[in-house]
Amino acid sequence: MVIPGCDLGAFAVLRQVETVIVLEQLGSTLFDTALQMVIRDRCANASYPDSDISREDSQQRAMSDFYMTYNLILKLTPIVPALLLSKAGDRGWRRVPIAVPLCGYLLSRLALLLVVCFSLPVKVMFGAAVVFGLSGGFCTYWPGVMTLASLGSSAEDRSKVRQAPRESEDNSHLISPIPDDAAVETCVGINRINVFLLFSAATLYVSSVGGAMEILGFFVMREPLNWNAVQVGYQNAAGCIIFFTSYLGFIALRRCLSDVTLVLIGMLSFASGIYFMSFVTATYMFYLARLLTLFSLIPMPTIRSLLSQQVPASSCGITLTLLQLVLKFAGLAYIPAFTKIYQRSLNWFPGFVFTLASVFSVLALIPVSIVGCRLSQKQLHEKFKETEGMMEEEERCI
Repeated sequence: MVIPGCDLGAFAVLRQVETVIVLEQLGSTLFDTALQMVIRDRCANASYPDSDISREDSQQRAMSDFYMTYNLILKLTPIVPALLLSKAGDRGWRRVPIAVPLCGYLLSRLALLLVVCFSLPVKVMFGAAVVFGLSGGFCTYWPGVMTLASLGSSAEDRSKVRQAPRESEDNSHLISPIPDDAAVETCVGINRINVFLLFSAATLYVSSVGGAMEILGFFVMREPLNWNAVQVGYQNAAGCIIFFTSYLGFIALRRCLSDVTLVLIGMLSFASGIYFMSFVTATYMFYLARLLTLFSLIPMPTIRSLLSQQVPASSCGITLTLLQLVLKFAGLAYIPAFTKIYQRSLNWFPGFVFTLASVFSVLALIPVSIVGCRLSQKQLHEKFKETEGMMEEEERCI
């Protein structure tokens, strides 16, 4: 059977991993918007007899309780399946870590359709989250995408290919491939102090971003913003744009700035934007705040790259895996913490959690700055030793 040229071209496009990424991101944006609106409607009549709070605050409390449980399930259930599916990928089944999570993704999204069509309780979505988690979730999906994309690219383009999907992972995967810098620049021994500092910075920053994004989804649906479905959809689309601006910023700035400087710029970008979010009272102010966070997804991939330079090549995999485990368990603390703080501050300052997130992001600057100073001193020391060696060689020749 002869397949026309245009059909062959369309088939080739559908086989590209980039097409899968775009379709998944589009689906996630639509699903997130739909889920937010469903939860908003179902929580409209929520009441807490033991609390003297308004109807709107009761709704916000019910929504935040739902998302706290939902997100904790999404973070915890994929750990073991991710390990098993990643091993299958390493044995040559490269598409398995992508296909299996996408099947779970489809089933979990269909659950929302059933909730809407048959008026099922929203707790059904907890089961949907378990199904998605047991299929590997994003913990398996994003590493699978990165591996497949890297294998299909040239060596010189591999760093860009790995950076692009990694911007979209939102720190959700468990197993990371070795960053591009690790293949070129690794240490003979482990620099334990730098590793500890980078782990601290990553934990603080992920807690800041994860805690703030946990609240932002239903913050925009209360007064004074009180957004509808269309506006919530725009907000989710704006979040996707940040993936691209962070990637483009990384490509443009990496040519003239060090990795440490890139991390600091990204952290300052998020800290300033999320602090401004604390005082948002109108839609245009919200988008101004989001504009300030255009580079907020640069830090985590770059921190992983820096980590790979502090350990031997043989230890990169276990180091990055340990980092992801630390971030997973950090979610057990910051998700309920930010949720409860938001519920307690609804009456006097709903944006307080964003100010708190900004503080965490600024604190993350400290260990990164120390690492930058230590790396600069190391480079100066190595340059001095190199110069000294050249002088000794010249003296011998004389």
